[in-house]
Amino acid sequence: MNSSNPSGIIQSGNLKSYQIERVDEETGAMVAESKFLYLEGHPREYRFNGQNGQFNLYGERILTDSNGKPITEFSFQPIAYRIFEDTLFTRSDQEVWAEFFFVDADNCVASLMFNNTSVSELYRMMQPVFYERKTLCDLIITVKPEKVTSKVDTGKSWYISRFSYRTGSEELVKEYRDFARDHHLYRAETLTDSALHRIVSKYYNRLPEPEVVSLPEPSKELASKAA
Repeated sequence: MNSSNPSGIIQSGNLKSYQIERVDEETGAMVAESKFLYLEGHPREYRFNGQNGQFNLYGERILTDSNGKPITEFSFQPIAYRIFEDTLFTRSDQEVWAEFFFVDADNCVASLMFNNTSVSELYRMMQPVFYERKTLCDLIITVKPEKVTSKVDTGKSWYISRFSYRTGSEELVKEYRDFARDHHLYRAETLTDSALHRIVSKYYNRLPEPEVVSLPEPSKELASKAA
């Protein structure tokens, strides 16, 4: 619902790209509502498990394909994102995190996080994107887990994320940008005062400033605007 129109009653030309109209059962008036379901600060939580390479919902329901097997890759189109350093989830060390917000197949606003080595892999994908004058919000990103083994201890292995991308739908890019512009997109339990941000997309938590990009190499600091 538009904050400047609390009643939601549609006025001529006021329907936004991410809204649909319906008849209010009580008043009979045409009202606007968002296509996307979002409880502010509490997006639907998708997770990547680096121990087994599986994706799940809330750490409980493993995402499976039509045959009931765990999916081998996961795709999404970001509506907002950030890359930052912080100590989260009762861990003792400060780590590098990438936090994405997107709309899932059920039209629910969702989040998905990656850390450490997977974030380094994300940076590899981002460099050509930067030189194509695009942002991550212009893309459909596909994440494919890959098993790696410790060079020091061959008995230890885990999964990292490999990232690839393709250009997203321009229509959806517009809808998502309009939605992000009008809403506070964040996850309450990961929002701290101690975060050291490397990249913040323009509409993450409705920030007023364009994002600042700092690539991993100390000698290569870049700045660009995000979606």
